[in-house]
Amino acid sequence: MYRILISSMAVSCFAIPALAKDVPLFLKDKVYSTDPTKCGDATEDDSLQLSKEGIFGNEFGCTFLSFKQEADKDTGQIYLAVGHANCGDDSGINRPDNITLIPQDENTITVQSQNEYIISEAQILLSQRLPEGTKLADSFPDYVSRDYKICK
Repeated sequence: MYRILISSMAVSCFAIPALAKDVPLFLKDKVYSTDPTKCGDATEDDSLQLSKEGIFGNEFGCTFLSFKQEADKDTGQIYLAVGHANCGDDSGINRPDNITLIPQDENTITVQSQNEYIISEAQILLSQRLPEGTKLADSFPDYVSRDYKICK
């Protein structure tokens, strides 16, 4: 009896990816990227890959745990989904996030993060004086709001 209880407790401590039935249709069996020329490429750049499992990049990742979807009341068409995610980076610290996924068309999804850690890091960097010519994408993960294009 105690083994079953301990096993159940151990299993409940691990993150479980979003169930297939919860995944929005616009994510099923598709992969999107912030740079479609780098789809599936594990290079050390700032591109991020989006799939039903989550958002992943170099030393960064968010695993989707569940989804809630909003549909048009007249047509039933899904116009946005919110993914509850567990995000982490190479620091070893994990943070919860609510990620809004808004399909723009069949090839583009706008992703917006509510992760306060990333937003506050961006604000700190924006308040600092950056060297002239520095692009913000080179200064912090351009993740708070970004378009992802489908990988073909």
